[in-house]
Amino acid sequence: MYFWAVPASFGLCSCLFLGFFHLGGCMAEQSCSRVSLFHHFVAMCLGLWAHWSYRESVAGDASFAPNDQFPYAVLLQHFNIGYFLYDTVHVAVWDQRFFLHHLIAIAGYSTSELSNVFGLANAVNTWITEVGSLMYSTYLVIRSDEAYVGFVVLYTLSRLYFAAWSLQVLGHVREALQGNSRFSFPAWAPYCAATLQVALLLVNMTFAFTHLRKLWKKYFGRATNGKERKE
Repeated sequence: MYFWAVPASFGLCSCLFLGFFHLGGCMAEQSCSRVSLFHHFVAMCLGLWAHWSYRESVAGDASFAPNDQFPYAVLLQHFNIGYFLYDTVHVAVWDQRFFLHHLIAIAGYSTSELSNVFGLANAVNTWITEVGSLMYSTYLVIRSDEAYVGFVVLYTLSRLYFAAWSLQVLGHVREALQGNSRFSFPAWAPYCAATLQVALLLVNMTFAFTHLRKLWKKYFGRATNGKERKE
């Protein structure tokens, strides 16, 4: 339906990177960061649009209704595949810490394409995770103590919403494994959906706990050290 979006997204992101690098005078990391920011914003907008457009289907049909019923979600999925194929090149060469994240993302989108399900659930996953990425990118631009506190609080709240959404997806999976779904799909699709959702949740919660721990050490650890010195 929108398969042209895969090479279009890959080509656009590659051209943006080369433009920032050769014409904008940015270093490779800066160029990649700017392309990532572009992806975060576009993917978030497309994800929110898909969620809003098919809001009546999200609660019950997001995981296992055919992707063909949700063309905006398919467009977003193909846009994401093209971006992650582009960015995996950068990650493999310069920034291997995100390699696992990218493999999870590509695996999730690819299995959704093969099974023709989980497209709308992926759209919801996308806008929630991209909101978090935009929060972090905003903090990196401002880089103040107040901005960091705001980022950690808002990011944690958004991850709690993501956890609630993940429980809903796992409920869809349970119904599918019990044979209670009214949709047809490959027998392996529920296992892939559950694995992807749990993996995404773990990655996001790990990131949230990492920054909560840093925030705790920054403020409460400082207060504890000051109290110890006084004693």
